[in-house]
Amino acid sequence: MIMRINLKYTAIAGAIIAVVAFGLAAITGKDSAKKGEMGPEAVVEAFNRAVTAGDWSAAEGLCNTVSMKDYLESHQEAWETLQKEDSTALQIAASLLSGAVLKFGKVEKDEDGRAVHYTLEADGHRKERKAIVKKNGEGEWKIENITDAI
Repeated sequence: MIMRINLKYTAIAGAIIAVVAFGLAAITGKDSAKKGEMGPEAVVEAFNRAVTAGDWSAAEGLCNTVSMKDYLESHQEAWETLQKEDSTALQIAASLLSGAVLKFGKVEKDEDGRAVHYTLEADGHRKERKAIVKKNGEGEWKIENITDAI
């Protein structure tokens, strides 16, 4: 019985890590993001913290494309569905994710943006991602796309 419960929570934590890593604590520096003072890595970090905390509005504010907003909506639906099905499991998984570690790798520059490579690790799970971050018309760094790192 205990083993089955632990496996259930581990599976749920893995699913939520995938959500966080795919797109998937409160954000500090939220006002700085509005002023364009956050660099590309800080925007990626703030985005991941917002998604981990289920702060969909803050996460959306760090994105610059309709496809990223649609992407977030699909993850929000999955998060809310999981909470309805088993809120206790979701709370345990969210607790595990609060200890997630975000490690930055290389940052590739091009004429109008950056490709920020990073790894998200939590509870023995690891996901490598690449975020395309570009400045909008107001000089703020915004996420345009997140994919598996290649």
